[in-house]
Amino acid sequence: MYIGHYAAAAVLVTLVPDSPVIPIAVGVAWPDLVWPVLVLIGRERVTVGRNDPLQRSIRFDSYPFSHSLVLGNLFTLVPAAIVALLYNSVLVGVLFWVAAISHWVLDLVVHMHDLPVLGFGGKDRKLGFGLWQHPRAAFVIEYIFFAVVVLLTARPTVYVGVLCGGLFLHLLNANSFFGFSRHNPFSTPTRLALITLVGYIGAIAWFTLA
Repeated sequence: MYIGHYAAAAVLVTLVPDSPVIPIAVGVAWPDLVWPVLVLIGRERVTVGRNDPLQRSIRFDSYPFSHSLVLGNLFTLVPAAIVALLYNSVLVGVLFWVAAISHWVLDLVVHMHDLPVLGFGGKDRKLGFGLWQHPRAAFVIEYIFFAVVVLLTARPTVYVGVLCGGLFLHLLNANSFFGFSRHNPFSTPTRLALITLVGYIGAIAWFTLA
């Protein structure tokens, strides 16, 4: 999931309207900001289907530190504490942490059976409802989910900017759902990690300025 994570950000911004937007925008993306770095340094592993551009062809072999429910979110307490200190607000740190937890919950809907629950131990349980098995439906459902949440939570004055910006970012990822190319343009773990990092940095900037 990509743009759908910013539906969670919209909810949190609405629930705590006086909170700064940047920590929430970074929080919902946090696991996918950490993951590329860990892939690049060899701490987490991913296999990319070179001859299939669809998202379902990507196999997340190991990502316990960035994407496990327990261990990953325990580690996220560290940046959450730093955020709390930077903003001199425990609430802002908690919002960052809750935003990061929401990432795993939403990923659960789309991922294959690969999301670790504990993140440590020998035989960890892995979950995923596998919406990516139906790529075109997944593409449409993710944007509808994002748009409905925005319409229910955001101020009407930002509807156009948020909905259009979200649609633009979602369309940038369309090849992963419709397979316009014969091969995956991000056919190595390094390329996939880098484009993921760039994509989320762009999403953070957009949501913060929208």
